Amino acid sequence: MHPINRRILHFCRTIHVYLTMLGVFVMLLFGITGFTIDHEDWFKATNPTVTETTGQTPADLVAKKDGLHIVEYLRQTFKIHGAMTDFEELDDKFSISFKDPGQLWEIEVAKPGGATRVHTESYNFIALINNLHRGRYAGEGWRWVIDLAAFLIVLSCVTGFVLWLALPKRRQLGVLVLLLGTLGTLLVYWALVPGADAMAGLTPPAAAAAGK
Repeated sequence: MHPINRRILHFCRTIHVYLTMLGVFVMLLFGITGFTIDHEDWFKATNPTVTETTGQTPADLVAKKDGLHIVEYLRQTFKIHGAMTDFEELDDKFSISFKDPGQLWEIEVAKPGGATRVHTESYNFIALINNLHRGRYAGEGWRWVIDLAAFLIVLSCVTGFVLWLALPKRRQLGVLVLLLGTLGTLLVYWALVPGADAMAGLTPPAAAAAGK
């Protein structure tokens, strides 16, 4: 084998083993949630536990329309740890929303007295990891984790493919299996995904029959 080829294979083997192991947790997480997202009803991931709480926001904060301190007070008093997604001042109340991957809070603070109503929806663990997969309400830092997971999955596939091609006795079988997997995926897409025939420029059988 040519020395350059040896160096390439050594590099691919090192990358494939060590970087794959480095990212095995996130790749496993995104692999599992690829299944749980598709079957959220099986895991009751769309059925939250709903609680209603009442309280009192200091009237002076409400009178001053001090949004920053109102939000800080609500976080401390009602143990809210999600990101604020909405803050709206209406004629008779403040409407404030917080969300994280496993919970959401919808809060109304009445004017002028500060009577407070907190609506909370808490989701189970499967819903939590599904939202992490989607990057929903998880913050900018988690988006980097998603990008890293995508990069590691692609890198693992590419280096694994190179290593397989380096096996002369199994090379042809590997390429054949690769082609079968690729063609099988495309066939499922064209045959079963609504609208795929139009995207591919194909004429649906029903439309072809109607045109005769």
